[in-house]
Amino acid sequence: MRSSSVSVVLVFVLVVSLGGVLFGCEGTPDTPDTGTANTPNASFQALGPLTAADVQTIIAQAVTRAVANNVDATIAVVDRGGNALGVFEMNRAIGKTTVIGSSSSPRCVQGVADPNICGLEGQPVPFPLAAISKAGTGAFLSSNGNAFSTRTAGDIIQQHRPVAVREVSSGPLFGVQFSSLPCTDIKNNPPLPLGLAADPGGMPLYKNGSLVGGIGVEIDGRYTLDLNPFEFEQPIEELVAVAGSSGFEAPGGIRSDQILLDGVRLPYSNVEQPQAIPTLPFNDVLRLGRIVPSDSPLAQLFPLFFTGTLRDTPDPTFNFAPDTAGDLAVRIALNSQRQNRFPLTAGSGLTVQEVDRILTQGIRTAYALRAAIREPEQSFVQVNIFVVDVNGVVLGYRGTPDAPFFGFDVSAQKARAAAFFSGRNAGSDLRAAGLGSFVDRAQRDGINFDGSIAFSNRGIGFIHRPFFPDDVEGTLPGPLSNALPEWSPFNVGLQLAIVQPALFDILTKGVVSPFTGTRCSDPKINGLQGGTQIFAGSVPLYKNGQLVGGVGVSGDGIDQDDNVAFGASEGFEAPAAIRSDQVVIQRGDEDRESRLPFVKLPRNPTAGLENN
Repeated sequence: MRSSSVSVVLVFVLVVSLGGVLFGCEGTPDTPDTGTANTPNASFQALGPLTAADVQTIIAQAVTRAVANNVDATIAVVDRGGNALGVFEMNRAIGKTTVIGSSSSPRCVQGVADPNICGLEGQPVPFPLAAISKAGTGAFLSSNGNAFSTRTAGDIIQQHRPVAVREVSSGPLFGVQFSSLPCTDIKNNPPLPLGLAADPGGMPLYKNGSLVGGIGVEIDGRYTLDLNPFEFEQPIEELVAVAGSSGFEAPGGIRSDQILLDGVRLPYSNVEQPQAIPTLPFNDVLRLGRIVPSDSPLAQLFPLFFTGTLRDTPDPTFNFAPDTAGDLAVRIALNSQRQNRFPLTAGSGLTVQEVDRILTQGIRTAYALRAAIREPEQSFVQVNIFVVDVNGVVLGYRGTPDAPFFGFDVSAQKARAAAFFSGRNAGSDLRAAGLGSFVDRAQRDGINFDGSIAFSNRGIGFIHRPFFPDDVEGTLPGPLSNALPEWSPFNVGLQLAIVQPALFDILTKGVVSPFTGTRCSDPKINGLQGGTQIFAGSVPLYKNGQLVGGVGVSGDGIDQDDNVAFGASEGFEAPAAIRSDQVVIQRGDEDRESRLPFVKLPRNPTAGLENN
């Protein structure tokens, strides 16, 4: 996707980000009927989730390949919902891995990195936490219509996409790495220790064609990302993870390397399944290492992730309930756990009936919209949708049956971002939390966080890129971003700064939050309890010209997310005169005008679904 550096208007008609036009396997168009490719939960229950025996097999296969390649590995297996089913460390596996991103600054290397300058760059984290985050990424980013790996994640979070091509926009999921954090309050599925990972070595796991979990492997002591995911090097961590997934591989037709994004195929893995070798008996595997025990120092700090044993998926019903009867366009699938966690409620000017209307309008839009990252090609969009009030309080959630789990936390972050940055107190809250330098930089560009601008997530993300405008190389960064050479996906600017104190306490002390309650941000920042997000998919909500909240969407493509959020907001739209797409930034030092975006909608959004 290429952004205009001059005029980015409300409806920008183009082929989609995270997506573009799909070219892949043929298949019957999906409908929201239970049991079809887009709602696989009936078959998922019948075929069964991962069992302890499956976990033992996966770990034994990975250890066998590690031994054959003379390396020592830490291996984690999680279920689809992120529950750690087994974490195994070989005897000589290194204890800590170092966060190494793309920063080229000599100030940001291991041993000398100042977190105030370098973010997470150069920081040590335990091997098992890295392995769990990789495994969870393979599970969370995937679904029954698309299989993504941590290599895929590395392609879609960098400052350019494709990363080796200059003068193109950032990756469509730029910033997603700071989601599903342990401090989030959106906790129906377990969070991941480091958020989402981009380091090769995390793969999804499938059982008879249904997504059941992920495997993550850490070996080399570098928690990083592939700066060019399309190179042909074959990392040992990816090789061991692929070997561990033998018998549980993703169906070939839904792998990310079957999906085109703006004409460029997404990466999946640089290694194919290696030639089979006899798998070591599990008793021999246990002599080469151990399942991380529940009384280990690491497990004492992070009891959520370490049970000391291999186990079955703890809740095999962790999926969506069957569709209700009635109009196909408004069938709404609700996971019982999530439904109980987020009953519809009123808040800050929205009634229960209005929250229900917004969510239903969003679901209706999703079921009429073609997905960008899902096979078969004629599949409707699968999404998570949250509505929040002006204080970030969740008023309601709904999701479609096969919505990817990563989007659960992300859609809440997006809804909160739209409400927070559109609010009158955003600037003062950030100043109170010690983040006033970002507010000052925005003001120098003519942007005030005082309620005078209605920000979508796409709008706020546009000023959170290391180049401004996003696709123009060599320009100064957006006011919310760090600058090169210190910038990296582990050091992005305001987004990380909001959660960094909590994240450092989690990683170094095992403390869930340095603040009262469970939240990722300083309590002086009212409304960003779980942190914020900086890629598209939310809009603020208004009644009679007054801000009343935000709606956030995450699922099958960011232009699709925008489309669903925009559809959900019907009747609660931001006043046109204050939308972010009315803001033009003129930087005298660069002699360039740039209009901020609001939403972008896909071309032919319902193509192929008309007869479903």
